[in-house]
Amino acid sequence: MPQGGLEALNTQNPLDILAYQYDIIVNGVELSSGAVRNHDLSIMLKAFEIAGYSETDIKTKFSALYNAFKFGAPPHAGIAPGVDRMIMLLLEEKSIREVVAFPMNKKAQDLMMGAPGEVTEKQLREVHIKLRTKQ
Repeated sequence: MPQGGLEALNTQNPLDILAYQYDIIVNGVELSSGAVRNHDLSIMLKAFEIAGYSETDIKTKFSALYNAFKFGAPPHAGIAPGVDRMIMLLLEEKSIREVVAFPMNKKAQDLMMGAPGEVTEKQLREVHIKLRTKQ
């Protein structure tokens, strides 16, 4: 949610607009991050317009979000506490990888769980994903 709402989006440089965001930091380590979310259709449309999307694009590419906002989304906010980060601090570890139950390697693979797994062509089609080979 931009501070200043729609008026800010209409009158200010987008790079100068602040959001309603908050963090919990302990000794330089981010434990939680949160924000007030936008719930106003006109603000959403303007923000997407600034990002280069038309209302037709939004209706097509983000139809669930568009419809939810069209019928009225309630004001809402959230924060996500990082329990693993809290444990990292309590144990005085320097890396979160030391306390995460199933850390991923540098290729984003979870070797313990064998993830990510192979997907079938049918699964890719269901979510409209096409894989291209490097040329």
